[in-house]
Amino acid sequence: MKMIVANGINGHVEEYLDKVEVNEEEEKRREKKGVTYQIMMVLCANSSILGPSMAFGYSAVALEPMTAPSSDVKIDKVQANWIATATALGIPLGCIVSSYTMRRGRKLSLLITSIVSIVGWLLIYLAGTYEQILVGRIISGIATGMASVPATVYSAEISSPKWRSTMVTWTSITIAIGVLIVYIFGYALKDNWRTVALLCALFPLVSAALTLAIVPETPIWLRDRGRLDEALQVLKKFRGVPNDAPPPQQLRQELRPRPERANQNFAKHLLKRNAVLPFSIMLGYFFFQQFSGIFVVVYYAVNIVESAGIAVDPNLGAVLIGLTRLLGSVLVACASGRFGRRKPSIVSGCSMTVFMGILSVYLWAEDGGYRVNDNGLIPAICVLMYIFGSTLGFLVVPFAMVGEVYPTRVKEALTGMTSCINYIFSSITVKIYPDMEAGMGRRGVFVFFTVMSLLGTLFVIFLLPETKGKTLREIEDMFSKKKKKGKGKGEEEVVNWGEEREKMIDLKNPVSEQA
Repeated sequence: MKMIVANGINGHVEEYLDKVEVNEEEEKRREKKGVTYQIMMVLCANSSILGPSMAFGYSAVALEPMTAPSSDVKIDKVQANWIATATALGIPLGCIVSSYTMRRGRKLSLLITSIVSIVGWLLIYLAGTYEQILVGRIISGIATGMASVPATVYSAEISSPKWRSTMVTWTSITIAIGVLIVYIFGYALKDNWRTVALLCALFPLVSAALTLAIVPETPIWLRDRGRLDEALQVLKKFRGVPNDAPPPQQLRQELRPRPERANQNFAKHLLKRNAVLPFSIMLGYFFFQQFSGIFVVVYYAVNIVESAGIAVDPNLGAVLIGLTRLLGSVLVACASGRFGRRKPSIVSGCSMTVFMGILSVYLWAEDGGYRVNDNGLIPAICVLMYIFGSTLGFLVVPFAMVGEVYPTRVKEALTGMTSCINYIFSSITVKIYPDMEAGMGRRGVFVFFTVMSLLGTLFVIFLLPETKGKTLREIEDMFSKKKKKGKGKGEEEVVNWGEEREKMIDLKNPVSEQA
């Protein structure tokens, strides 16, 4: 009884000291220091995406020189299509591998991703046959799949609620930068696909060095493994709290584990409403993302420029597409903290529908014999605005939400599964695009993308929830069937760190509870 009273008194004393000793100026200084450290580590984590993301755009700049008569590796159009599709086929496997490596640590997952990416690019650079290029592309695809989730999850787990909405979108910015860089390499080195592959290998090499040298593990992962003291020390660093200062009550609250029954197995957690509902919503969002043609444009950028009738060097057109995508991703990152997820997604879907629809009408008129003396300006504007519109929501938001909507217990499994299914959709769209163009004509393909963009917009309007400004715990509660009664406004729950540690030990060792 005395111990319980002592613990309660100590908890209130610490809370009182936190309020008295940490004045407003000190609080701002700590917040600034913590945010600066968060930004540095999120940038380092996202560097692991650069090399793998270049695989998206590599086929757009490499297929033409590979099929040229002067190429030392002879491939035909069918083989070229398989080279483009190989990466998309490898990505789902990478997503599955990622869900396994993330359980061993977010940092380890980032490191392995970079290593696999280096291997893939070096195989392409050294390839002497079509089969070796194909193997290199598949391995690069595996690296791309492995990179699709860990950096986003890492960003979501280390960032404060105020900055999380912005930082989780940096993954999409990094992907856009990677695609743009490979387009620029392709434009500058039009006939040298080997050198482009070698240059792409340098980025994951640098990322692996950064991950080994300075990236720490996330506090959430450490907490879930029972390493509470280490988790608290790391979290103090991410929140700008000095090492020798007592941890504020808010930090303990962030690391407080959710009380759960000890006898519930992993399958039961997967079947809970707060896991099934966000999983279904994310799959729907990714389905419309892929079948509205966003990734087809990335993989076949040069071909799309030619098919749309844009009067410009196709490789330069690809660079313009990459720049447009990067600009849109940056705008989303800047605006996500203010506008959240729903509004940008709705604007994105409407923009895609409008501009793809205008392009479809333009091509229908052209195929019908009507000529517009615009020198290819209208299709150029339509394609670029379609890309820009997609980055405002459909291309960026679902990847950002994957890192925040799933419960901690099943996050690794469901993020990996979601990304895996998403890239299965992607491999299907990339593989069938040439057949769709041959069977439906370019006009029919763009009409299909218009319809899917419209349906995706309706899906977002009626089913996508808003997560802006919510903590990961609040998002989990939002998807739960029963809403727990919260505290009154301004009230905080005092948490005793020793008691929470004992609870976690009991949760991890249910046998001891029975004993």
